[in-house]
Amino acid sequence: MIGAAAAAGTPELVTFAVSHYCEKARWALDWHGIRYTETCWPPGLHLWLARRAGAPRGSLPILRGHGSLLQGSTAILDWAETHGDGRGALLAVVGDSTEADEIETRVNERTAVQVRRHVYANTLEEHPEAVRPALFARTRLPLRLAGNLMWPVTRRRIAAVYDAHPATAADSRARLERDLDWLDRKLADGREFLVGDRFSRVDLTVASLLAALSRPVQMPIYRDMRLPGPLDEELTRWSERPVLRWVNALYARYRYRGDAAAR
Repeated sequence: MIGAAAAAGTPELVTFAVSHYCEKARWALDWHGIRYTETCWPPGLHLWLARRAGAPRGSLPILRGHGSLLQGSTAILDWAETHGDGRGALLAVVGDSTEADEIETRVNERTAVQVRRHVYANTLEEHPEAVRPALFARTRLPLRLAGNLMWPVTRRRIAAVYDAHPATAADSRARLERDLDWLDRKLADGREFLVGDRFSRVDLTVASLLAALSRPVQMPIYRDMRLPGPLDEELTRWSERPVLRWVNALYARYRYRGDAAAR
């Protein structure tokens, strides 16, 4: 169920604490100075809870408040740009809008999917405890207990939905590396931002959706995950890629900072 805060007028953001799509929505709301409460749901149980809340799909993030419900990180980002504190234009793209759309769409719909698939392929079947604590982080005790009971079924369902198995890890790695190579080439000319001359929604989207790979200090939930050795070594090696160094630089400059510094 959706909490009382939404009914009282403060929007409620429903998330998986570890989700990179939920981090994208969270960052958008924070950037625009929109006050909200955050509720975390456990995986598996979230499908039923989303239906009870009136969501058209069983996916997170969900933003509920002011008599409306939004589902999906892009929809929430779009809403934040028009309902914030008047600084929404700061995230508007200044530059080639065609390139901006290409980057945002590709990373949102393809690269980020492979980020999730690759982590799950290397953990869910053989090392489930590497991801379970993060998936259940910050959930309320009654929901966490129910989610834990469902976990054996939920774990198998997640692996099936995303085709995330040890046998598909090499495929997800190859797909992900092609997209990381593509982004590295975008940054090869030394640009500070992906499109234009200031921080925009494209940068926010790419940085948040790749944060699970770069593990910035501002996101301890990623840094604290006890990943299996080969995956941890792979992410450590990838951390030297230009695009992942760029992600961490953006987090240091634009995430969790005061208004004057960040905006």
